[in-house]
Amino acid sequence: MVIHIDNAHENRKVEDIAQEMIGRRTFLGWPFLQEGLVKAVSDSLFKYEKVSIVQGDPPKVISTPHTPQGLGLWKMKAERIEHYYSKRCGVITGNIDVLLHVRPLKGLKRLDDGAFVKDYEGPEKETEQAVQMAVSEVNSEDPRFLEKEAPPLSEEFPDGSKVFFLGEHAYGVAAQISATTQDTLSVILAFFPSEKDENDAFKQAVTHRTQKKYLSSFKVAEMLGISTRALSKITSSFMVISGGGSKSNLGLSLKFEAKALKVIEYSRKDGRYWEFSEKAIELIHQYKATYPEVFRVLDRSGDAMVKASDVFPNAQDAEAKVKEVKTWLNSKGVKDFEPVSLFCDQLGKETVKEIEALADSLTANKKPEGFKKAIVKGIPRQAVLKPSHAVYRLQNQHFALGDRVTMVQDSGGVPLSFKGVVIGMNAKSMDVVWDAPFMSGTTLGDRCSQYRGSTVEFWSCLNLTNPQFLASTNPKAPHTQKPQAPFKPRFGPHPSVRPGPGMQPVAGFRPAATTQSPHNGFGHNGHVQIMANPNRGRGGALRSGPPPAHTFTAASTSTDSNSVNGSVKTNGVVPQPHGSHAPIPRGRGVFRGNGFQGRGGFQAPLPGRNGSVPHPHPRGRGGFVAGVDRGGFRGTGPRGRGRGHFATPATS
Repeated sequence: MVIHIDNAHENRKVEDIAQEMIGRRTFLGWPFLQEGLVKAVSDSLFKYEKVSIVQGDPPKVISTPHTPQGLGLWKMKAERIEHYYSKRCGVITGNIDVLLHVRPLKGLKRLDDGAFVKDYEGPEKETEQAVQMAVSEVNSEDPRFLEKEAPPLSEEFPDGSKVFFLGEHAYGVAAQISATTQDTLSVILAFFPSEKDENDAFKQAVTHRTQKKYLSSFKVAEMLGISTRALSKITSSFMVISGGGSKSNLGLSLKFEAKALKVIEYSRKDGRYWEFSEKAIELIHQYKATYPEVFRVLDRSGDAMVKASDVFPNAQDAEAKVKEVKTWLNSKGVKDFEPVSLFCDQLGKETVKEIEALADSLTANKKPEGFKKAIVKGIPRQAVLKPSHAVYRLQNQHFALGDRVTMVQDSGGVPLSFKGVVIGMNAKSMDVVWDAPFMSGTTLGDRCSQYRGSTVEFWSCLNLTNPQFLASTNPKAPHTQKPQAPFKPRFGPHPSVRPGPGMQPVAGFRPAATTQSPHNGFGHNGHVQIMANPNRGRGGALRSGPPPAHTFTAASTSTDSNSVNGSVKTNGVVPQPHGSHAPIPRGRGVFRGNGFQGRGGFQAPLPGRNGSVPHPHPRGRGGFVAGVDRGGFRGTGPRGRGRGHFATPATS
């Protein structure tokens, strides 16, 4: 079965379609519909958008012509849509003359007044849809994405519900709703006055930790007196085969290039080069001083694993020596090294122990009589945070190592209002060590005590060290600006060569050369000339530029009987002055390369060493050169009779 689509917008002006559809929702991807917002309309020549020219006036449709590259891109997109429906879905769309630029629906977002409205994707995820395949209305709406008006305060915040206060003087403090009016709330705060100073104490413990100095790999190799190849092998995996065929790793396992892993406080990667800390350098130095035999075989060529007898040739029992090295490495803690991703940042175990000790001491010093309560009345709804609203309101929140956080999510393994410190940053989550153990807590890979660590989402916690959602307690005050830049932490190496604007960051990307030289394949107009040798071609001279100056340059300026106006006249031919660019015939018979191998044309001879003009040595066919036969001269005598020419008379 083949379905034919009738275009309801056929024979309509594109301006009228743009005026009607831009800014309205539509459904794309038929037959699997997805809601989106139309931002622009385009045809094969123009793109139509709504723009407010004068502030306060209604927006008008403005047409913008496509760029030369955009013309072909638009046609390619239209053909791709038509081909997809025709070949994959059995649908004949007809000619696609108009495209809709649609931004898909991302979800719902909560406004400060409590209303839920639809949130659409940004311009980077904008997609195109043929106007005849777009659906403007559906019979059954998705109930998950229905917009909702702001509910009354008494319904959204019933008395006794738990919230978090976002005011300036008690930011992040747990609170309880005591009363509500039509526009304001009253809450009861419960807190210790010393908690604000505690946040600074945790941050200082991380800031004042011992700073690790890292050195690049080639400097480390120079300090240790080994090659960079040997350093690369010993800091990764160095496998040795024993007599029974078993394999033993005698490397330090400080870096893993293929897996993109590093060891905290020992190694890291900056751009294209690995760097090692002073602790790692000291470990390698001790290893070399204790077992120099291992370092002597690191520079061997090839990737084959070495045998234990080759590493310890003078030892009576090489296998026992390998076990001794393994025991020594385990005593130095190599076995306990925890490789982590290059694109994450974490605190060391020693710093985490200091944070836990500080949290335990602060908790032990808190007395019940120091606990205080306060009542705050007449505050707006945006001055408090409900746990179920955290996923909507705490987007784009930024964190750093050592930040003090509190759990504001009422679901999950971490209890509500628990406090902790950030000890690790990942791409989409963070590692937190909490002040007290709880049932579902972990050790985070033996980095913290039992039941005190967990990995949580960014939006599930409120940053107490760096408040970013401060709200005024005055109901008539303007709303505080929220962080707009998305928080996307990335640590470790970035591509050394970045793509240009508008180009995709594909693997192996290298920017194109910008010089315009015949030697790198670029002509004078910047276009690539593939397989073009500038020194070859029929007619001899360079096609892309003027001929070499020495081709038509006279070597003598004497004014004898053969000179005219200071230029040498040879055999009736006046060479061009130096530097002139006379037109070059492109047929056969002129220079080919740098020699005299033309066919059928006359060639001007080159000057001799002393300024005299010697006899030329042409090898052409049918061309006439006075006094020279076809075969030319070799040495001082004639070579023989030429074909179609007179013979030089022999001397008697």
